[in-house]
Amino acid sequence: MGTEVLSPSPHLGFAHDAIDLGQSAIKVLSSSKMWQHVIVALSVAAIVAPFSYYSGLVFSRFLKLPQITGYLISGIVCGPYLLGILSKESVLDLNIVEGACLSVIGLAAGAELDWPQLSKSRKQVLGITIGVCAASWAFCYLAFDIIFLTFPLMPEMDARHLLATASLGATLMMTRSPASAIAVLKEVEGKGPFCSLVMAVVVVKDVIVIMAFALNIELIRAAILPAKAVGGTVSLLNLTLPALSVALSMSIGVCGGLLLGFVMNPRTSGMEAGTSRFKPFAVLGLSTTIFQISHYLDAEPLLACVTMGMVAVNRRHERMEKEKEELHGMLAQIMGLSNVAFFGLAGASLKLDALKDMFGAALLVCLVRLAAIYVGSWLGCYFTSTMTEFRKLFWMSMVTQAGVAMGLARLAGTRFPDWGAHFQTFMMSIILINLLIGPPLFRLALVKIGETKASGPLIMHVGPGSSRRDSSGGGPTATGDNKTEDSVEHTS
Repeated sequence: MGTEVLSPSPHLGFAHDAIDLGQSAIKVLSSSKMWQHVIVALSVAAIVAPFSYYSGLVFSRFLKLPQITGYLISGIVCGPYLLGILSKESVLDLNIVEGACLSVIGLAAGAELDWPQLSKSRKQVLGITIGVCAASWAFCYLAFDIIFLTFPLMPEMDARHLLATASLGATLMMTRSPASAIAVLKEVEGKGPFCSLVMAVVVVKDVIVIMAFALNIELIRAAILPAKAVGGTVSLLNLTLPALSVALSMSIGVCGGLLLGFVMNPRTSGMEAGTSRFKPFAVLGLSTTIFQISHYLDAEPLLACVTMGMVAVNRRHERMEKEKEELHGMLAQIMGLSNVAFFGLAGASLKLDALKDMFGAALLVCLVRLAAIYVGSWLGCYFTSTMTEFRKLFWMSMVTQAGVAMGLARLAGTRFPDWGAHFQTFMMSIILINLLIGPPLFRLALVKIGETKASGPLIMHVGPGSSRRDSSGGGPTATGDNKTEDSVEHTS
């Protein structure tokens, strides 16, 4: 009897084998240099994240600045050029985290593009978008042309190559950060026709910029090809690549949007009850997967994630409104963490030593861009009969640059190794200035327009082209005519 109890069981032997196999796998992963770098980087990021979070709170409560500004400053302080808590290798190893954050940024931006709401103000959205994009590109193109010819910021290039590079820089100056816009709106709980119009213009403008960026990349490649290939079949084939890339990106995004709809509304009640608490993780995992698939296929990951969000919120079914609210709520929760990681890493990746040499030229471009945004937004609002208060303040909502601009600048830096590093550093210096001054300007515009929870409506003057309230006590109208806003969609 006792002998039978002490005899080894085959099940116990299998368990010991499984434990030994697991220990061996852990040793293999631990011995891999790649996994060692990733584990160390994640550990350091977990230590730095609370510092970034509380820095954002300090900037918000005591300095009256947006939290993302605090996240950016904390990343600069902890980065490799100051305290060195995050090394250059750690920042590079955390690229997958940055990709996950960018996927959430794109998804949240696309989820704000509600076609029924957008159709009510499509004239304003298209008019302001065209005005801001055209003015920004024209003004900044001239500025880059003059700067590249005057300051030795770029390597030696011929005239055709220089013009194509200036066009690429001007295209990047058209961008506006959806992440910072959503973060500021979430922080001040912004709600109203001004907020809805800003988000619609931001999303539509960034889609246009991503397409224009792909076209500029191919134009630069054509500019550096030998003369015999420029007018031939190779050049025509290269010019079709942006359209194919955009089509592929949007196709991936449509598939992701349909999958996201399945995650948000499982087919059986048993799945819904069992997976409701894990939905935010499923949404984050799906958006990251779509981003990485697009990157692997050499498509545009941000455009794919934006398309994914648009498809998810514009699907027609009986639970449509409930799913929109649920998705916006989950994205708000996820972005509370992703903003800390993304803007902290953005600050840590800035090369401060190179930024000092380019600060003067970068400041000049920023001033030219501010003038262009003011002119373009004023003209867009004027020709679409937008109310006077919006004409005066709308430019303040278009200044910030962050995720989209940084991602495109890094992409240009990797695709053109001869001059890409210089171009990327110069673009980063401009983006840094816009990122520091943009969120406070947007927050000030929201307070002045009266669409924050803390401040009541500040625009009380009633007159031609001014903000008016209907008999039901609704918010101010977005146009200068007698039409009132039918409804206001709450931004995430």
